[in-house]
This record gives sequence, structure tokens and C-alpha cells, in this order.
Amino acid sequence: MSFVLRLVRRMATLPGLRRLTQVDALMRVSLSLRSSLVQQPWRFVWNELRPDKRVTATYHLKESGVAITIRHKSPDILILDEMFSQHEYRFPDTVLSRLAERKAGPLQVADIGANIGLFGAWVLGLFPDAEIVAFEPDPANVAMHRRTIENNGRAATWRLLEVGAMTQAGPIRFATGSFATSHVARGDEGGIKVDGVDVFPLVADSDLVKIDIEGAEWPILQDPRFGDLGADAVVLEYHPEGSPEPDPARAAGALLSKARFDVIAHHPKDNGTGVLWAVRSSS
Repeated sequence: MSFVLRLVRRMATLPGLRRLTQVDALMRVSLSLRSSLVQQPWRFVWNELRPDKRVTATYHLKESGVAITIRHKSPDILILDEMFSQHEYRFPDTVLSRLAERKAGPLQVADIGANIGLFGAWVLGLFPDAEIVAFEPDPANVAMHRRTIENNGRAATWRLLEVGAMTQAGPIRFATGSFATSHVARGDEGGIKVDGVDVFPLVADSDLVKIDIEGAEWPILQDPRFGDLGADAVVLEYHPEGSPEPDPARAAGALLSKARFDVIAHHPKDNGTGVLWAVRSSS
């Protein structure tokens, strides 16, 4: 099935076939192939192809058994694919080695821009005793995320804060309803009022910090306190919005270096975005 998924993704990029992705029925069939990632594949297929309203469902990941909750017929399926089929957040060996060398005790993880909790589920598949603090201000995403936490029985060790991760506390305007791409409102863009928190005190003791906040990462990366984090590793999804220079990958790499992190992996994506992995410099 993994071969079929790779083939479908490849075909969708070909000029003569790309237009087929605009046909809803064909897209539903394509997305239903992600059923191979869960232990309940036939229920997944039915929920993706059923003709009635969009449904929310909980599954257990095939590889790890960790529970996840997703909204069918939504971008949640694409994020599931990116995380567990394309492995866009696969831990580099250098990161795994560095985390193995850290102090004893459960891995402390900060998930900044946590969406529906799929990164947390990925982490638990690798580090079952990990303790997670997650930040997500979109109420619809939060509802899914809380169900994932509850279905894994992790309320005591997986803390979800319904706030925006900022460099100072205060209210912010947040554009909701865009699933994984919900973001701090820009310019005259509409949004709801949510609480923003100074994220640094809340992630100071984290071993691993993940940041994916749709352009709001730049003030955090530029804050002098970023270099004082105790984290052994950082995984960052950078975006062109708000980048201090035209090349966001270069800007992100330079800011990580300034904060005394060594970039050890770079996975560029479309539209000027990409994922960087970095570990604390040993020099």
C-alpha cells in the first residue's frame, strides 16, 4: 500500500493528471488510501467516501497503536499523510543520538503550533513515556487535539494550552477555520480574539522544541532568549510570511545558528516553506 500511495502522489504532480485532483470524487478515493496508516482501514475508507456529512473519527495508528482523532473530508487527511506516510518529521539519527544522551527521565517536548496533535502522536510512537506541552489557539483544532489526548489516557502528561505562542503575553487576533494553516491574523484579515502567552518560560525545560506557526515563528527565532533555551534539538517549519529576508530557509538557518544550534537536516516543501532539524552546538 505504501507503494500505491507513493505512485498516486507522483501521478498527482504530472501536468496531464494534475487537473484530476480537482475532481472531488477522485480526491476522496485518493485520500481514502491513507487507510493503510491505521488499524481500522475499512472504517477509514467508509468515513472518507461516505456521501453524507463530514465525520470525525478516532483510529489507532498501524505502526504504534497511538490513538488519533481526525476530521474526514478535510486537510487533516493530508497532514496524516505528511506525518505518517511521507514522514516529513522523521527524526534524524543525529537528533535521536543527542536525545539519548540527555539527562534521565521522560523526554520533555514542546509542540508550538500543535494543530490536532499528530506530532504529539508521532512522538509517543517513538518515546512512549514522553511528556508534552502543546500550544494551539484554533478552537476547532483544540477540540480534536483534546480527544486525542483523552483517547490515549495522557491527560496528566500531555498538556494542551489553548493560546497563541508569542514573545509576550497579551490578546491577539487569530484567523481560524483553516485547519493546519490557521494563523495569527495579518493586516486587515478577520479573526477571533485569543490569548497570547510568552512562550519562553513555558518551554524552558524542554528537550525537544517543535515550531510550526504559519509565519509567527520569526519573532520567537529573533528573540535573544531563543539562544538560552535548554533544548537539545529543534524542529522548525519555516514560512515566507514574516521572513526577515527573501529566502526564508536561509533566514531560519541563520537564526538557528545565531542561537547556537547546528542545522543537520533540511526538507524544503512547496511555496517557500520547509522543515529544518537542528541540534544544540557542542562547541
